[in-house]
Amino acid sequence: MIDDLERPRAPLLRWLGITLALVIGAPVLFVLGLFVTYGIESATPEDYPDVAPQEMAERAAARSREAYEVAGFDTVLPAGRYNGYSAGSCYPGGLEGVADTPVENAYALSHSWQLNDVPRDEALTALARLRDRLQAGGWDITSYEQQQASEDWILRTERGNGERQVYEWMSEGGRFLGGVHMECAYAPAGEEGDVETELVPPALGAGA
Repeated sequence: MIDDLERPRAPLLRWLGITLALVIGAPVLFVLGLFVTYGIESATPEDYPDVAPQEMAERAAARSREAYEVAGFDTVLPAGRYNGYSAGSCYPGGLEGVADTPVENAYALSHSWQLNDVPRDEALTALARLRDRLQAGGWDITSYEQQQASEDWILRTERGNGERQVYEWMSEGGRFLGGVHMECAYAPAGEEGDVETELVPPALGAGA
């Protein structure tokens, strides 16, 4: 009689053991999977093109010249404080990005410019022209709106390769800001340099 009562406990203990193994083993396997994935991603170079900073700067400047012309601004804007290049670091995507470590020898170049004292009507007309031209050229319009609690307006666009163009009018001072942000790229060996001091952008505007 006693043996008959105790027999059902064996399957129960077996299921408890399986359950504990799953509860304890699943997190371990998950963490192990993360380590494996991170290792694979770290060993795989980012798929950036090889482009010299000078060439990338010329591409960015060409986009800015076109945008400045489309906007309809007549003021000639020389290179300098309100017309210049900058470069930032590139960071990997996926799990590897958690380490927040920049990709070696990769850079993200930008060309930015600014006009002051642009009237509201002129600025909004310029933004509308830019939106229409960029959309027709295959750019995705991610934002075209007036900022909350202000009279400022902003236009943000992007393309699949990581390029972005951002244009903004700020009611304070009538500042119109333009920014062309290029895709990440690897600089050829020996051509890394200091983008912000070695590259000089062209003047913008008719007659420049």
